[in-house]
Amino acid sequence: MKRLKITLLLTAIVVAVLLCCVLFLRQPEKAFIPADASHLPVLQTGDWVFRMGTETDSRIIRKMGGGEFSHIGMIVAVQPEVLIVHATTAEPQQTPSDGVLITPLSHFVASDRAEKYAIIRPQFLNDSEKQTIADNLMKKVGKPFVLTEKNKQHLYCTTLISDEIRVIKNDFSPQWQFMNTPIFKGEYLFPKAFVDYPNTQVIYQSER
Repeated sequence: MKRLKITLLLTAIVVAVLLCCVLFLRQPEKAFIPADASHLPVLQTGDWVFRMGTETDSRIIRKMGGGEFSHIGMIVAVQPEVLIVHATTAEPQQTPSDGVLITPLSHFVASDRAEKYAIIRPQFLNDSEKQTIADNLMKKVGKPFVLTEKNKQHLYCTTLISDEIRVIKNDFSPQWQFMNTPIFKGEYLFPKAFVDYPNTQVIYQSER
């Protein structure tokens, strides 16, 4: 009987400790407020939209790839609202929340998921080429996110856009980076390669 009481007491203590840990670690979710895009200049289909994400994995990506941003998407429509196609592992307030998605600009750069953002226009593409790329990106919506090195089948934010541009411009050659870490081995393409690409124009840079 005494042993049973001791066992029950220890069990109660363990449960209490676990509950305290859960309550301590639980953090309230950030309130989602769509960003106000009314101050932005006139945007075009084909513009690249970059953001520095608010999650830990975004900081890891930025540190690995350098530059200011961790994610990129492309504008595929501007009316009746600006829409972005991008590939991601998690996009709150969307169902599904991962893979290749269409996201309104006001959601893509909302404060709960973007510390800052920028919009860059690839001037090496004409309007017809940009529209063709946008149409092809739309056909990829729903495909799964695949983060692998250059020589394997891949589909993540940068390669989604790069592969479709190369269909139109086979000389498009953003700089891949070689990684040699326990998790990532091989060449990977980061948003910085698009920011640094020649013949592009910064349309907007947030002050966050």
